Amino acid sequence: MTRPTILLLEDQPLVSWEVEEMLRDAGLGEAVVMPSCREAQAWLVDESPNAAVIDIFLRDGECVEIAETLVKRNIPFVVHSGHSQPSDADRVFLHGQWIPKPADPAELLHAIRECLLQAHCT
Repeated sequence: MTRPTILLLEDQPLVSWEVEEMLRDAGLGEAVVMPSCREAQAWLVDESPNAAVIDIFLRDGECVEIAETLVKRNIPFVVHSGHSQPSDADRVFLHGQWIPKPADPAELLHAIRECLLQAHCT
């Protein structure tokens, strides 16, 4: 069985490294790290992750289009952000499970596991 792929949208290298290590140690799957919306959108043209962990704001702006793509494809995601709940204009993020930064690693792992269960990966 192929290991699940988890799209990780994070532009802070230390945070992305920590989440990658958590995923690896928990045996949950392979993280594909994208630090910008542009890179993530290009990757999503040909690829489809089993789940995603997204920060709302990356180097090149807000990830609204990426979240919309995930919702359209029924790809479950966790919003892992230091920002508060979105405004009415950004309600697409409410489709994800919110785990604010800084997060308890166990809580973040639990949310990612739930996404993988929803995607029938575990």
